[in-house]
Amino acid sequence: MTTPIGDPVFVSDGERFVPTEAAIGPWSADALQGSATAALLVRALQAHEASRGREVARLSFDFWRPASRAPITLEFTLLRDGAKARTVAFDMLQDGKSVLRCTALLLRSGQTPALPAADAFAAATFAPPEEGVPIPVAASRMSPFFAGVDVRMARGQILEPGPAAAWLRLGRPLVDAEAASPLAQVASAADLVAGISQWAHPARLGFVNADLTINLRRAPRGDWMLVDALTLAGPMGTGYAVGQLHDRGGPVGQCVSSLLFEARG
Repeated sequence: MTTPIGDPVFVSDGERFVPTEAAIGPWSADALQGSATAALLVRALQAHEASRGREVARLSFDFWRPASRAPITLEFTLLRDGAKARTVAFDMLQDGKSVLRCTALLLRSGQTPALPAADAFAAATFAPPEEGVPIPVAASRMSPFFAGVDVRMARGQILEPGPAAAWLRLGRPLVDAEAASPLAQVASAADLVAGISQWAHPARLGFVNADLTINLRRAPRGDWMLVDALTLAGPMGTGYAVGQLHDRGGPVGQCVSSLLFEARG
């Protein structure tokens, strides 16, 4: 993995985490980007569950209210602990209120039997990030957080409406001098699924993502993650963005985010 460069997204303060300017999203100067907070919760999950020998099969994030620059504390809840499946949750609290919850399903690890048609739905292949197209400088400045994300387009354009595929890598340290883990990189990249595949130009149509669900077929590897994204809108101002997730080794899983669309201008 590449050594992270620049200011960290969060700074630890005992059991708390203090967001830096690098955690700020495009919505306001005090609102954190979902990619940043999702990665932080994944970090806590991995630290808590590392010794249990389970594989992360699903990550579900509920964005209950905007996260601010206030210090963050994390609260763990065990929801289920069975022989085959374990479900846990981490809440991100600010000023005593939960602003974000990550619910994780962890399954007993084992050996998958031979499945001849297992890759029938994962036929798409992509050139490595080194062969991708850099995005315009203006696009990289959409938020302080996004300015710390390395982006290479594998298909489509990030500022043009329509499906697109992008390699993404959080280049900054996540906490203090610590690099984001591959699983945290997946969560960070997946949160950008709707921004990669905007249904209309953001000057005409904005969106709010209320949640994010990631299903994994295997553990991701490395720091570059690709999101092959598509946004779909319905007639009542709602829709979703769905993405296939890859690392350099191929398909990793998929993600989906529920969207509320808002007309602009």
